[in-house]
Amino acid sequence: MRAGGANCDLSIIPPLMRETIGQYKVLDRLGAGGIGDVYRARDTRLGRTVAIRFVSSDIANTPARRARFVADAQAALVLSHPNIAALYEVGEDQGQLFLATEYVPGDPLTRLTAGRGINVRRAIDYALQIADAVADAHALGVVHGDLSASNVIVTPKGSVKLLEFGLSAWTTGGKARGKRDDIVSLGHLIVEMTTGEPLGRDGRTPAGAASTGRGGAPELDPIVARMLSTETDGGYPSAAVVASELRSAAAALGGRVNPVAAASPSRPASRSSSRPAANYTPIILIVFVVIAILGWLLTLR
Repeated sequence: MRAGGANCDLSIIPPLMRETIGQYKVLDRLGAGGIGDVYRARDTRLGRTVAIRFVSSDIANTPARRARFVADAQAALVLSHPNIAALYEVGEDQGQLFLATEYVPGDPLTRLTAGRGINVRRAIDYALQIADAVADAHALGVVHGDLSASNVIVTPKGSVKLLEFGLSAWTTGGKARGKRDDIVSLGHLIVEMTTGEPLGRDGRTPAGAASTGRGGAPELDPIVARMLSTETDGGYPSAAVVASELRSAAAALGGRVNPVAAASPSRPASRSSSRPAANYTPIILIVFVVIAILGWLLTLR
């Protein structure tokens, strides 16, 4: 690491020039976002790979913004769900504010769905994982606020991980979002997953050829339409209800795609022909026992 002088402000040193930050050894750059650049790093104490996000200077160097950001990030520390990338630490080292989060290998949903969409059953599976995660976070008072295909990672094992939970105000230009926004955004994601084309930002005008509210299967159409509803009394009351509806759709789709195999016509005849032998066998055994007992009694005389 090059400091460039004894009085150098370490908070403005490019992250790649910092070999370590806190207990983490910086390895390589993963990308950039609304909060700051993200790097893969090694936790030297716990021996695990993590993702380190170096918070941008326009947030970190403004006291009021810094305080709000730290408060939002600390609120997200309570989240613990298998489909949410865990936030391990909100830290500071030599003036540099950073977040240490779970490192999630895999592909962003944008890469898996671009221009072609995915299998409907897989889309429901992904949507259900997202809905469960969102419902769990909402129960703890944490809103994602920026659910999009770029913030959803699908791991090599097919699990979904949501990134940047609870930090939406810092990734959407400071615009606060609510629980309803998360449900609407999930509706957008379902359409994008099944058609390969994102809806317009108003939730009604397609960006491409995908029709409004089209879920890609009859079981999904009413669910997506309700998720995107702009009526005051429309929409779902919670993400938990959305998850329940998606489970029902998964069950209906599974029953239609994989119907139970019908019994072979030969089976009833086979079972009926074997019943007489099964019914008479105990009687025959009893007769043999009685004869044996009578024969033994005769020998005693």
